[in-house]
Amino acid sequence: MALELSTVELISSLVRTLQSGSLYALMALGLTLTLAILKIPNIAHAEYVTIGAYVSFTLINYAGLQLWQAIAPSFLLGGAVAVVSYYVVFKPLKKRGASTFILMVASFALALIIRHIIYTLAGIGNWGLGVKPKIVTNAVFRVFGVYISDILLMALPTSVVAMIALYIFIMKTRTGKQMRAVAEDPDLAVASGINPEKIALITLIISGGLASVAGSFWVIFTHAHPDVGLEALLRMIAASALGGFYSYPATVAGAIIVSFSENTVMDILNRSFGLSLALKPLIPMAIIILVLVARPTGLSGITWKRKRTLIVRGV
Repeated sequence: MALELSTVELISSLVRTLQSGSLYALMALGLTLTLAILKIPNIAHAEYVTIGAYVSFTLINYAGLQLWQAIAPSFLLGGAVAVVSYYVVFKPLKKRGASTFILMVASFALALIIRHIIYTLAGIGNWGLGVKPKIVTNAVFRVFGVYISDILLMALPTSVVAMIALYIFIMKTRTGKQMRAVAEDPDLAVASGINPEKIALITLIISGGLASVAGSFWVIFTHAHPDVGLEALLRMIAASALGGFYSYPATVAGAIIVSFSENTVMDILNRSFGLSLALKPLIPMAIIILVLVARPTGLSGITWKRKRTLIVRGV
């Protein structure tokens, strides 16, 4: 007999949707920005999430710091690794005229290298393989019987503020306008006097930093493991695909849709039709395939020929 979700269960699933959706958005935004501005489909972006997770885990477990104190170090290290990755791997390949496919293959190889370095370090004395951060989660208040934790009240506002700040930065500042110009027409941007190296540096710091900040929160809800970023990779790609791989606002919306599908929709299907929750990882894969087949431009509502104007117009 089919059972319906109770009010408490529904509210709980919606809370999880906001929690994971906001973090998926931070992860996916860097993926979208890197592709839109630098034209690099960076699979290794997932490893920046893992780096942030381990920075948070290490500072909490071994330095005795609080979660909020790990945010800035996570951002800085994630951004630094993204910059190094670009100058060591991607920039030399782009100078040689490497195709998008070659760049993607190189990013896959880079992801494996970073992941196995983390495996090696985490495996020393079983320091960080499947270990939970030593942090106590406290219930702050209750909404319709669902307890809201202090970690959620820190993660959600941080994600929202970061996304709003990034939007203002891209749309209102001089540097943001230069980033949009490079995204629309790199050659014309260079001819106009815009320094592409400066734009690349800023883009990489932002993309790697945001992914690592998401990882620093994500590890609290999961555990420290070298595959943390890999497990979130398909969610990132699905969110970016819903954004047409070029739209910043649509990527954020896509992240919420992916999270809503994984949580609320799956909970309803499970209770109503007995669909196994073990199928949850298939949701992002199904979204990726459906978007690419049915609507490659995702939520942007434009054609492939106009895709580069997304960052410029912010739609």
